[in-house]
Amino acid sequence: MSNNHNITAEIKSIVLSSGFDLVGVSKAKRLDDDMHLRNWIDNNYQAEMTYMENISKRSDIREINASFKSIITCGINYNSIENKNTSEYANNQNKGWISRYATGDDYHKLLERKLKQISAQIKNLYNLDIATKYYVDTGPVLERAYARNAGVGWVGKNSCVINREVGSWIFLSEILIDQELDYDLETKDMCGSCTRCIDSCPTQAIISEKVIDSNKCISYLNIENKKYINNDIASKFLNNIYGCDICQEVCPWNKKAKLTDIGTFNRRDEFVSPDPVNILNKIEENWEKLKIKSPMKRVKKEGLIRNILIVLGNSSCSEHIEILEKYLNSKNIIHAKTAKDSIERLRSSINS
Repeated sequence: MSNNHNITAEIKSIVLSSGFDLVGVSKAKRLDDDMHLRNWIDNNYQAEMTYMENISKRSDIREINASFKSIITCGINYNSIENKNTSEYANNQNKGWISRYATGDDYHKLLERKLKQISAQIKNLYNLDIATKYYVDTGPVLERAYARNAGVGWVGKNSCVINREVGSWIFLSEILIDQELDYDLETKDMCGSCTRCIDSCPTQAIISEKVIDSNKCISYLNIENKKYINNDIASKFLNNIYGCDICQEVCPWNKKAKLTDIGTFNRRDEFVSPDPVNILNKIEENWEKLKIKSPMKRVKKEGLIRNILIVLGNSSCSEHIEILEKYLNSKNIIHAKTAKDSIERLRSSINS
């Protein structure tokens, strides 16, 4: 049995004992996915995410450091909400929806602490000074491609990594290392002829298999995009306050996916199928407290208010008109325009 095999097994044991659910190892090399990425960018599907345009580093981690030889992909299940509790079910109750991953603490710092400890333990396995670097959704790494190559899961038609046991509710992170390891086999694509994710997208953002047009994607528009959202797109937001889970909720592989403990990321029940008016009031009254440790601070207070005003306009509650009217004269032009659009949509819906 090779020393590489023994060390790889020990590394995987360290990762899993640190709280991760999945781990796999792939070889550092130029990915075949660089052409897919190039075509995606040529079509402007990255919208204003200009950081995605660094194709050379994303396609080959050796562009980060030529000494890196292996990528250790770590995956952890973040879904603590029962599968029957979906955004569609919440919408039917006139409730809002916050993406599952954002109902708890920000995962970046938690996973960074884990990876720092794991990296230190890996270095102790070797009797020499080795180089490692870790990323949690923060570096120029095509993490889904490396996850696929490492056998962690396959890339679904909704572009999410899917694992047979965990489904697609997975946070991915990577440890780069300058040592050869035993490499796992690429995961076979198990989507078959299913197109539920493509068919269910309210904005038709999944324009073909594994190709997402961010300009239409609700998760991009209500998180990364900080601008006014036109009425035509806003009307298709449904009840999505932050992010969107629809293309994952309809996936058959998520129907029986394992749940993680609510304490893993300190789930806040107030963020699960929330009353949008209650959340709006909390944001206005005490944003500084609400944003503590929450991923939702990424969109900032102004962005989250904009999103809720859109959701109120997509409801069927006439009581929301009075709330929206309070924002018509807002000094924030985006809020004022959004409130006006939402009142028009809501009145039209009520009168139809």
